[in-house]
Order: sequence, then C-alpha cells, then structure tokens
Amino acid sequence: MSADAAAEPRAVRTGTADRRTLVLTVPDWSAVAAATEHDLSPRTPVAVLSGGKVMAANAPARAAGIALGNNKRAVGYRCPEAHVVAWDEEADNRHFSAGVGALEELVARFTLLSPGTLAIPLDSLKHGYDDEPTAVEALISALVSVTGWEFFPGIADTVFAAVLAAGQARRVEPGQTTEFLAAQPISTLEYAGAGATELIDTFTQLGLRTLGDLADIDARDVNSRFGALGKRAHDLATGTEWTPLNDHVREERLNVELGLDTPTTRSDTLGFLTRQLAADLLTTVRRRGLVCTQITIELIAVSGQSSKRTWRIEDMNENTIADRLRWQAEGWLAGAARKGPAAPQLGSTPEFGSAPDEPGPDPEDFSEEGIIALGLVAAELTTPIGATKSLFDENTGQVTHTLERLQGLFGPDSVLVPGLQGGWDPAETNLWTPWQQAASPVRSPGAPWPGALHAPRPTTVERLPVDVLAAGGRPVGARPAGLESAPYAIRFPTGTAEAVIDYSGSWPVESGWWDPTKAIYRTRLQVVTDSGQALLLSKENGQWYITGRYR
Repeated sequence: MSADAAAEPRAVRTGTADRRTLVLTVPDWSAVAAATEHDLSPRTPVAVLSGGKVMAANAPARAAGIALGNNKRAVGYRCPEAHVVAWDEEADNRHFSAGVGALEELVARFTLLSPGTLAIPLDSLKHGYDDEPTAVEALISALVSVTGWEFFPGIADTVFAAVLAAGQARRVEPGQTTEFLAAQPISTLEYAGAGATELIDTFTQLGLRTLGDLADIDARDVNSRFGALGKRAHDLATGTEWTPLNDHVREERLNVELGLDTPTTRSDTLGFLTRQLAADLLTTVRRRGLVCTQITIELIAVSGQSSKRTWRIEDMNENTIADRLRWQAEGWLAGAARKGPAAPQLGSTPEFGSAPDEPGPDPEDFSEEGIIALGLVAAELTTPIGATKSLFDENTGQVTHTLERLQGLFGPDSVLVPGLQGGWDPAETNLWTPWQQAASPVRSPGAPWPGALHAPRPTTVERLPVDVLAAGGRPVGARPAGLESAPYAIRFPTGTAEAVIDYSGSWPVESGWWDPTKAIYRTRLQVVTDSGQALLLSKENGQWYITGRYR
C-alpha cells in the first residue's frame, strides 16, 4: 500500500451523538455466575474451565496467579484452595437474567448482548442529567447497590465500539469512534461473533494487525475475497456496523402471544410451548423477506406481574428462543421467591421509572401462582445480507408439505439439509441432517481443530488424485518443514497439465493420532493454475489429491 493511499481519508459513516450506546459488562462474568451457582463467598478463588483451559477467573483467583488459558493442573499448583468448576452456559444466562431485573426500574430500554454484557441506548439516560458521565455514574451506582456486581462501562457511537470500550472502561468521544477502532488489534473481532472470528487468523497471515489496517482496504476488495463475513468485519472496523439498537426495520408490530389454561412454574413446560410460538413468529418474519436479530420475551404471572427482556441472538431459531425464555423464567421465578430491598430510584426523572403507587404481590405467593401467558415480539428486523429471496421464503407451506411428503414416502433420511461441524478436511466438516430435525454434530464445531481450514471454505469438495510436479518434472515432496521444491505444474488423471502461477505455504495436519487405525498425516497446499482454477491440495501416503475447489 502506498503512503499516499494510506494518507487518504476513509469515507465512513459513524454513529451520531443521538445514537450513542452504553455497554455495561461484568468482568469475569462466568466466574461470578459460578460463585453464585455454588453459593461461594466472593473471597473464594474461582476458576471456570472450558475445553480443559481457564476461560474465566475471579479477582481472588487472579491475585493468586491463575491466568486465562491455564489448565487444571496449573490452577491447582498456583492456588490449591481454588474452586474449579466446568463452564455452565445455562447458569451464566440464568443468573444474569435474574440480576439485571433492577434495570427495569432504572432505564426504559436495554438489550442483553451476551451473559455479563448488556447495551443501553444513551438517549434513554440523558434526560435529567447534565452529561453522559453523570448519567452513567448514577446508573452504575444504582446497579452495584442492588446486584453487588462490578460493572465496566463503555460508550461509543456504535455497539461494537462500545463493547470494546467497555473492556477498557472507556468513554469514546462523539465522532471519535473511527479513530478508536483503528487502534484496536485485529483479534478484537472475536467480540463480533463466530463468523468474524473465523477470519482473524487469515487477516493476521495477510499482515493486518489492527482494525485500522483492515479499514484501509477497499470494501469492494474485502467483499469479493471474503464475502458477507468479510463485509461485516470491514463494517466493524470502519464503524458502520450494526443498526443502532433502537432502530427497527418494520412496517407493523410482529408479535405472537399464548395464554395458558393452567399456570405453571416449570421452565421445561414453558420452553416446549415457546418452540411452536417462536416458529409461528419466525415464519411470519421470513415471509416478509426479513431477518429477526433481536427478540423481546414477555412473561406474565397470574398476579399481573410481568418480566420483559430483549435478547440479541446471532443464530435465531425456535430452539434458541425457547432457551432464552427458559433462562429468563428460571431467573425471574428464583428472584421473585427471594424477598429483598426494592431497586433504588435515580431521582425523579420518569425515564428511569418511579416507585409504584401500590405494593406488588408477595414474592412467595407469586412463585406459587406461576406464569399464565407468554409473548414474543420481533424487536429488531433487518434484510438478509447478500440475498433478498429464498426458496424457503416463497410458498413456505407448499415447500414444507412437499418435503414432508417425500419423507413419508421414502423415510426421514430422504430429505437432508446441509450444515457444518468440526473437522480438519472440507469433507469432514459437512453435516447433513434430516429435514426438521435438530442437527447432531459428530465433531464439535466449537473445538479448536488446529490446522483446520479457515474461511473462505472450498466451494466444492472432491478427492481426485493428481501429480504435483516441480520445474524439472520431478514430483514435489512434502516434509513437516515444508515443500522440497516449488510446485510448477499439476498433471490431472486425463493426462492434461496446468501451470501453477501462485501457491500458499504448505502446512501439515495430523489427525486421529491416538488411534493407529484412524491416524492420518497429510500436508495441505493451496494453488492457483494458469486457467484460473483455485485448488486445495492434500498429500497423503505419498499421493497428492485435489480435495477442494474455490469458485
């Protein structure tokens, strides 16, 4: 990149002052939730393990020398008295949903981004206060007095920037979000969800060290190379990502409701009822050619009390919605059963709510009465990226009926839908699941899979034996340290050959080493031929294969 190009200003659209966002995050939330789940003292060192490594540790554990990434043995060596627990996603969600109930008395709107992190539009705070810092300080003081949690605040013009600012307990001045993002390491894309995280290693290999480096690349080049995921990552880096939380792309209120004949306090029953309710709502959303990114869940008790939460769900379906409702119900019922002081009020401003005129029902009576009604609202709608129509959005009922008819005639495995699972090779990551059945990956997609391919993945998968030749016509050998010679041409089984005009560095992959019958050692290589073919090659047992093609 030339110096002149680097000096040119970027044409970006950042948020405005009236769309400022506050993000509050509880440091080491998983450790805080684990201490609550196991009724531990705040002074007890707690380490939470995921995949055999420490993913969260509270302040006493960190003071004892426990660090993220330590294994269980290292934790025991550094702090023998530490309480080590496995990560419990449900506990994370349940305790956070119960604890942030105090916000209902303090702010008009808020969104749960993830366990331990929530977002609040600042325009719901600024009334009655001189400036942003004063409003945020009053809110955090009220929350801390109720929950006992420590909150880190972050303020910026976009949600993603506010999430990063919260990790630093920082306020980004209005209009300075682009400069703030430019200085952040490229690894911060991990806070943007699984899709963007897949690109971190690729961007690093390309020499992109900061979000500013990514933002300096033309958006069209990123989109053509990395598709929708790359476009989203570029939007994140330039401060143009994510529609503000209070903007909804909607022409009407999309909601569904369900009244229960018999009140219940069983979360599994509520989850079962919610799945069909959520399916009805999502079907309506899809028929309008939209995608729901936030869902508001409302629970109503016999006594008239209600609990309302807005959840941001990246891969929204009826199962993920049912999980959130179950977590919300369990947290609300558990909180209602405990008598405690009422949430403090922030002055007299109606924006934060005021004390009720009449006392609410007794918490113990409420927990016995149970929930009598459910409601779901599509709180944020947007158009799908890269596609405006889908086969399953048009004539959905007719398509569903046809597929179910095929399953009835030829069996449930006759209609399969594609998906992804964990693995090293493209063929291993393919997952085919019978229509309308929950996917059951054989290999966890959340596992590390060292040496696995990163995005973009090959468009087609095959296994075609070929010869990879050096300049003198000799076969190209592969060792763990690299290729013995540069690839010059590829000879196909038909006898035709194509010259190699570009190629990547090779990398070895060893899988199944713990079982001699399944152990495979292979060397991978990506090449581009003079005909424009982009190929993924793999050498196993002395033979080169084409294992994937990029389009």
